[in-house]
Amino acid sequence: MLPLSVIEQIKQKSGLDFANAKDFEVLSESFLVNDRLGVNTLKRLMGYAKTPIEPRKTTLDAIAHYLGQTSWETLMGLQPSDSDWTEKAVSADEIREGSFVEVQWLPDREITLLCIGENRFRVTESRNGRLLVGDEVTIHHFRLDYPLEVVHIVRDGVVMCDDKGLELNYIAGKKNGITHLSIYD
Repeated sequence: MLPLSVIEQIKQKSGLDFANAKDFEVLSESFLVNDRLGVNTLKRLMGYAKTPIEPRKTTLDAIAHYLGQTSWETLMGLQPSDSDWTEKAVSADEIREGSFVEVQWLPDREITLLCIGENRFRVTESRNGRLLVGDEVTIHHFRLDYPLEVVHIVRDGVVMCDDKGLELNYIAGKKNGITHLSIYD
């Protein structure tokens, strides 16, 4: 999902409130031909569809162009880089084993994770969320203002699965993204 500040900019520029499907069609047609985004993509990016997506760089750049910026990095006030590592994004494989990661999201939810290596983390504290202390999870990246995708959840030595035997995933901050991220030893 896009950061709320970007969604508000889109609402202001378009004059639409996205109360109905027609608003997304109008927005889709407002993009430059080369930057055209589909209605379903826009719904997912703006949090109106249940299936979240990790947008491609070209999609984010199309949003930036619509808002009058040259690139997503410019819109977000970030300098372009060769990787996803910025002050707002952290690749999980860059976090040292034994380090702690504290993550918060709305409304009033928080977890503290201990890095146990290879993108694996153990929940050491959990407040108002569905992950429990002792759960071991896999996380590939942490990014402020974006949902946190947690996969391969192991609780009490058992991989969490649904009734059909498919592994369960957990998305923290599905609507507003992560609001706080800190990493410490």
